[in-house]
Formats: sequence, structure tokens, C-alpha cells
Amino acid sequence: MKAKMNILRAMFIAVVALFSSSAFAQHRYYHKGQFHSNRSARKVIVVRPTTVVDITYRLSKQDRLDMALAYIRAHKALSISQYSKITGLKIATAEAELDAFAVSHSNPIKMVINGKKKLYVV
Repeated sequence: MKAKMNILRAMFIAVVALFSSSAFAQHRYYHKGQFHSNRSARKVIVVRPTTVVDITYRLSKQDRLDMALAYIRAHKALSISQYSKITGLKIATAEAELDAFAVSHSNPIKMVINGKKKLYVV
């Protein structure tokens, strides 16, 4: 009888030990090793790619004005996207430059708004 009790007690201790070690392993897994973990902290380094911007254009502002005037005289109107294509400027830069040409009193270029589209004429 005493031997049977010792066997039951040993089995109980073994079962408790197995369940507690399993619970501890689950705790470490779900808490990402923050508590009683042998893992070291991970560091993530994000490197942004460097972008090279070429701010020197091949054409001067006067050359681009002459190109715009020649295009307008040949086609009667110039859109922002077309000016961007012929000069190689980005659309926002092309629009700002055409607006500057239209505001200047020394240039013959005038801005005409046709619905949502801006057109530039002489």
C-alpha cells in the first residue's frame, strides 16, 4: 500500500512538472521572449535609399521660353503636359514655370483656363 502511494505521488509530481514546463514554454512564446528569455533584443535598422536629383537642366529658362513660344506659334496652344514633355521638366515644375511666364508682363504668353485644363496662348 505504501509503495502504491509513492508511485501515485511520483506520477502526480511528474504530471505537474510536465504541465508547468509546457505552460512556461507557452508563456515565453506568446510574450516574445520578454520574460525569462535567453534571446537578445532584436534591433531593426531601416535605411532609406538615397535619391539623386539632377537640378541642373540642359536648357536655360530663356531657351525653354523660346521653345514654348515656338510651340504655341506652331500649334496655337500649349498644355502643361506637352510643355513637360518637350522640356524634360516634371509636371509641377512645368506648371509653375508656365504660370511665371504668364504672370510676367515682358512675355507674350497668356494663360487661358478651359474647364479644368490650363492652356497657354500668345
